[in-house]
Amino acid sequence: MLARLQALSDDHFNTHPDEVNWSHVGTLENYASLLKRITDSAFCEGEHAE
Repeated sequence: MLARLQALSDDHFNTHPDEVNWSHVGTLENYASLLKRITDSAFCEGEHAE
């Protein structure tokens, strides 16, 4: 899964850099939020801190 996300990131998430718009930014913000939830849970950080 991580390798696939890295490859997608390397390919600018299937978007040409000159064509990025605010909807792309919102999508990436959502992806980042989900990844933060995963890492917080995995490393007992954020709301998962003990």
